[in-house]
Amino acid sequence: MTRMTNDLTKPLAAALLLGTLSFAVGCANDGSADEGGECPSDEAFFDEQVWQPIASMSCYSCHNVEGAAKDSRMVLLGPDEADAVTTNMATMAAMAQEDVDGTSLLLLKPTSTHPDGHGGGMVFGTDSDQYAVFEEFVARARGTFECEDEAESGGDAGELVCGEDELAELGVRGIRRLSHIEYDNSVSDLVEVSGELAEQGTSFASDNVINGFTKNASVLTVSSLLADQYRQAAEALADHVVDNQVEYLGCDPAEGEACAESFVRAFGTRAFRRPITDSEVARYMDLFIDIDAEDGFDEGLRWTVSALLQSPNFLYRTELGVDAGDGSYALTAHEVAAELSYLILGTTPDDELVALAESGEILEPAVLEAQAERLLADPRSEQTLLRFVDEWLNITLLSSVTRDPDLYPEFSAEIRADMLGEIHRVASEVFYAGGSLADLMTVDFTYVTAELAAFYGVPAPDNVDAEGFGRVELDGVTYGGLLTQGALNATHAKPTTSSPIHRGVMVRERLLCQELPPPPASLDTSPPPVDPSLSTRERYEQHSSDPACAGCHELIDGIGFGLEHYDAIGRFRDYDGEHPVDAAGEIVRSQDIDGTFEGAAQLQDILAAGEEVQSCYVQMWAEYSLGAELEGELECVGDSLRERFAASEGRLDVLVDALVTSPHFLRRRADDGASSGSGDEGDEGESEDTGTSTDEGGETEGGEDTSDEGDEGSEGPSMTDGIEIEIMVDSMWGQGECDTVHVYNVTDAPISWEVSIELPGTLANYWNAVASVDAELTTFVGESHNSTVEAQGTVSFGYCVDY
Repeated sequence: MTRMTNDLTKPLAAALLLGTLSFAVGCANDGSADEGGECPSDEAFFDEQVWQPIASMSCYSCHNVEGAAKDSRMVLLGPDEADAVTTNMATMAAMAQEDVDGTSLLLLKPTSTHPDGHGGGMVFGTDSDQYAVFEEFVARARGTFECEDEAESGGDAGELVCGEDELAELGVRGIRRLSHIEYDNSVSDLVEVSGELAEQGTSFASDNVINGFTKNASVLTVSSLLADQYRQAAEALADHVVDNQVEYLGCDPAEGEACAESFVRAFGTRAFRRPITDSEVARYMDLFIDIDAEDGFDEGLRWTVSALLQSPNFLYRTELGVDAGDGSYALTAHEVAAELSYLILGTTPDDELVALAESGEILEPAVLEAQAERLLADPRSEQTLLRFVDEWLNITLLSSVTRDPDLYPEFSAEIRADMLGEIHRVASEVFYAGGSLADLMTVDFTYVTAELAAFYGVPAPDNVDAEGFGRVELDGVTYGGLLTQGALNATHAKPTTSSPIHRGVMVRERLLCQELPPPPASLDTSPPPVDPSLSTRERYEQHSSDPACAGCHELIDGIGFGLEHYDAIGRFRDYDGEHPVDAAGEIVRSQDIDGTFEGAAQLQDILAAGEEVQSCYVQMWAEYSLGAELEGELECVGDSLRERFAASEGRLDVLVDALVTSPHFLRRRADDGASSGSGDEGDEGESEDTGTSTDEGGETEGGEDTSDEGDEGSEGPSMTDGIEIEIMVDSMWGQGECDTVHVYNVTDAPISWEVSIELPGTLANYWNAVASVDAELTTFVGESHNSTVEAQGTVSFGYCVDY
């Protein structure tokens, strides 16, 4: 049953005068949900979804009576002020009513899409969960919101309820490009190389970063530069294989084509992480035969290896599965083996996983859990853990942060490296010993070299490992706990001094998952000038007393001051220059840990006990491990992980088992209306293509929605029968974007392809295709060299548009 709002027809001013605002969307307006429980009242919705998680954290800091936006039309009351919720709801509803070019002011400003921009920059994007919440609030304010009762309407995939619908526990299908680290690891294991050949990914164009992590699949695209770097890397690896072919072929080159085919089948299966198909072998053999006839066996082998290592089947891994007939897709055994291996080891499956995939045993829960336990015992799993720690705590820049050499001559490259070795060993011991997040936060030991011990002023270790590190117990006064680690405090500081702001932001964003809005463009964000007569704390307190700054700094500085005992290079101090250190601090506007504290030890104790901190850690780990943000389709997966983590009292290693045993690990949910044809062909149901199929509604399975959500009548891409496409955004800027389109032939016969797309703007440029524009659709066909896509083959073209 659908209930329409019908009561918001009185003038908004009247509602403001009454001091409350009732949107009447068919729900109770007493702050409770309606009888069915699915539709919260307007005030409950505003308080729980708009005000508390978004507006109080990201808007109020500027939009208050003394803030940078004090002269705007949206001035909000503080969280502790009387009637803050009802008054702020009315204020924001007034903004929701105003339109600019057909879009609500309340949607334009925080997304910085208003013609005049937004003084606070972009607070959230138009494709974010926050935007969806604001959209619903705008609809409620305007009286156009529909509250659907799932029990009566039957619901759909977009209305699945966590904990009640099994499909809600599944993410959607997709493909993901290997990160540069995964590429290097995979090459190292596949071609069995080391040194420069195994580290080519470190020189590739940098992977894009989302929320601090470099594994987010949505932005792991292939630019023209990266494609060229893949080519160069593949050619270097191919040269190595040819030069050492006796080790790789497993046959006599004198056998010619028979030997080459045997190699292609074996090497291709390992490279593609699933059995290579006969049609694929035929394509690579055609390449080998053509070159062999002209230039001989070695050249044929060289270019065949190079082609295999540039194939999307190697550079991407799939999570597409086969249609299970219940609204879900069951991942194939080889997809699950790869998923497990990349989760724990960050590399291609080893022989044992491959064998279990070939037999199908990897799909058995007990076998899968046993393999996860085996891989966690593999020394390579530690590198995956430590990469997460580095990106989670934003300490990847420790080796390159600038410090004044005159003030800190002892802060050498060796000390920086020792600091990383220290935090890595501490995190590793806590994790592999079955420790908890609270244990990590309050750990009472560390690992140091003799040089680092002298740097900190702690006792040198008696027994050391091969790299000179030894375990020492800490007093808990000067050092002890995660937030006293030198790597953390040295990274989050300024060139000449400590930085309460940097450290406070780190705790807010990485331990509490409270993303802070950028400072308004008009504000001077330079640090306070050095004044020997003032301590660092006093300088920042004066600097932050500006009412335009105070809103944000209230969230940040009170935490950062608690770490003032640590200087710009992470050493403990009792004095900041001639000034005694004052490390008293306060946490405000958190979910469950507000309060005052004294110094790092008390701050860590508070954080260690906070449910909000536990929830944030799960979010950080899951976003790193899944390569996706924990919102939208993965929201229920996140809820499930949080439940397991809480039940284990925050044991760090339980998250691996929780994910591996979750429904999501073996299955994926189909997008609404998605075609079930992709991935159902091939060897034992194994997907032969590496892309995602595009359904009639324009939804790219496992990728981005290429349809225009705002136009209900828009048509999705159309294409020749037997063809599926994947549209990937290579680059996007304020005035346009450039996309690459991969065209996949999922049949066993060649196809002359044609693809029609409703572009998101005016066609400005295109390549590897011929384009024609008819009304709203642009039709692309291949040029002479790629107009036909071979059976199970792939071609690509691209275009740029102006919005």
